[in-house]
Amino acid sequence: MRTQAQNNYYWKCIVKVLGDDLGYFQFEMHNILKKQFTPIATSEMNKQEFNQYCERIRIWAITDLGIVIPPPNKTK
Repeated sequence: MRTQAQNNYYWKCIVKVLGDDLGYFQFEMHNILKKQFTPIATSEMNKQEFNQYCERIRIWAITDLGIVIPPPNKTK
């Protein structure tokens, strides 16, 4: 299961940033990301799977949208 730090990073640095930039509420953005990047519920992912999920989203955000999301070790 993912850690609280991973969960905080996901909601504050990924979902919120993308949702704000793209005009979605956080819950809507979360559902869009789940649908696009994983066939399983994020709550079922282990730490490594969740890290990979977040990294795929970060790469997509910068490559396709031009939105920079800092890696977890660069946030506070």
